[in-house]
Amino acid sequence: MKTFRRLAAALLAGGTLALGAGSAPAQGTQGVSDAEIVIGTHQDLSGPVAALGVPLRDGMLLAVDEINAAGGIHGRKLRLIVEDSGFDPKKAVLATQKMLTQDKVFAMVATLGSATTQASMPSVLERGVPLLFSGTPADFTYAPFHKLKFGLSSPYGEQVRAQVRWAVEKLGKKKFGILYQDDETGQNVLRATEEQLKVHGLALVERASYKRGAIDFSSQIQRLKASGADAVVLGTIVRETAAAKMEARKQDWPVDMFVNVAGTNSAVITIGGEAIEGLYGMSQFLPLDAAEQGAAARAVIERYKVRFGKAPEDGIVFGYTSVMLFAEGAKNAGRNLTVDSLVQGLERVKNWTTSFVAAPVSFGPAERLGVRATMVMQVKGGKFVPITGPITY
Repeated sequence: MKTFRRLAAALLAGGTLALGAGSAPAQGTQGVSDAEIVIGTHQDLSGPVAALGVPLRDGMLLAVDEINAAGGIHGRKLRLIVEDSGFDPKKAVLATQKMLTQDKVFAMVATLGSATTQASMPSVLERGVPLLFSGTPADFTYAPFHKLKFGLSSPYGEQVRAQVRWAVEKLGKKKFGILYQDDETGQNVLRATEEQLKVHGLALVERASYKRGAIDFSSQIQRLKASGADAVVLGTIVRETAAAKMEARKQDWPVDMFVNVAGTNSAVITIGGEAIEGLYGMSQFLPLDAAEQGAAARAVIERYKVRFGKAPEDGIVFGYTSVMLFAEGAKNAGRNLTVDSLVQGLERVKNWTTSFVAAPVSFGPAERLGVRATMVMQVKGGKFVPITGPITY
């Protein structure tokens, strides 16, 4: 992180900015004219998570089209600048500098990834540009409090605590084991699990960790099975989630497994097939193919098909929601759109949702995380099906 801060500082000091860090434009508000509002984002369009970045971008573009077709925001059209980070923090910093200094964006919206967003964040905030709804559940998107940071993704820890509470109170689980990746993300899942179990007077009966990239969990599952656990919390991502469920099935152990949003993905089912049946997941958004999606969501899906010539993927929901949420804050701000009025407009957002079924969003003068609730889902018939409404711990 220090390296990226130095890189951002060097770019700022090197004269790429016409203004000092944190300064406002000499006249008017950057990215806002009588005719348009310019916002920016960096997505992975060519790197390891392009399968998420491309749909996220497409969802943003679709929302921009819809807003502009409806007359824009107080008569101004919305223009979106998209840069490819390749999921590389250094590229994200350079792309951000370009959008700040050349495109002069008014706000950065839905930037994808923890490392890429964290690396580019200092230059965004130092210039006085809002950093909104980053595509990561990391705590730094909303904490520590900063006037210009607004988070939209329910944090991993809060998802895990809600899930554990639900498993104890609704399923009667008492003996929890955990399989987690041995890094900061996995440690977050471990801490949240232990904290919530303590609330219920419980403790883990077994822990099993793995190094990033591992997919052979035979020894870990054997240990967890021997512990007598009746529930296993997974601090895993897509491939590892599938591997854990497949190994449990191989060892003839029909234990209930619980994963957060990192593993609540249709790709897990594609990899693991029938072995994934029964897996519990968490997400603040319903899958696009969920029966609960209403007519408004289906209409958006049809517009997407016309616009892009293909069926949409679940990733469009976050992008679409992020731009629509920006528009809501900008509408609340009124015709005199400035950074301060946008902040006040976002702080007025209460129990807001889009066309898609999702946990409602609320902000406030002291609240920069819009969503703390997530929904419990379970794989039934080859897809994730919601089994609760939005819950918190």
